[in-house]
Order: sequence, then C-alpha cells, then structure tokens
Amino acid sequence: MVTTRFDRIALFGKLGDPVTQPEFWARVADDVEWTVQGTHPLAGRYHSKAQFLEATFARLSGVLAGGVKLEVKHLFVDGDITIAELHSVSMTNEGANFANDYCWVCRFNG
Repeated sequence: MVTTRFDRIALFGKLGDPVTQPEFWARVADDVEWTVQGTHPLAGRYHSKAQFLEATFARLSGVLAGGVKLEVKHLFVDGDITIAELHSVSMTNEGANFANDYCWVCRFNG
C-alpha cells in the first residue's frame, strides 16, 4: 500500500504542470467514463479520455495563461480507489485567479 500511495502522489502531482500532464493522462484508460458536476459549460458526462480532454482541458488552455495547473490538496488511497482533492492554481489570460476546487474519485485497474 505504501508503494501504491507514493505512486499515486507522484502521478497526481503530474497535473501541476501542463508539461508533465501527458504522463498522468497516459495512465488513464481511453474508454474512461468521466462526469463533471455543475451547470457550467464544462459540465457533463464524457465517455472517453479524448472527449473529456477536448471538452475541458483543451478548452481551458485557450483561456488560462500557461494552461490548466492543478495542485493536490489531499489524496486518499484505499486499494484500487483514489480520491484526489485538487485546487486550480491557474490564472486567466487577463490575470485573474482561476481558483476552482475539484474532487476526483478514480478507480485504478492494475
């Protein structure tokens, strides 16, 4: 379990920099089901990694200076389930904070 926890900490840490984010996404299944809660334009249910990335991270990269940058606030690991509490440390192209909080519940297979 210790190895798994450190692996997941390192993995989710890749979300902090758009340069290392592909290393995170390489571990996500192509046929992932992803639900974004809310009533905003990015909310919805996505049925693939490509669909999710195109509808969220790609759209945000156009309005966030330097792209999406997520900081891990808390990480709970129990077997194949990891719950990651993330905070956006991104800035808009106009210089405003894009300070959103996220909770991702992820199931790992292998």
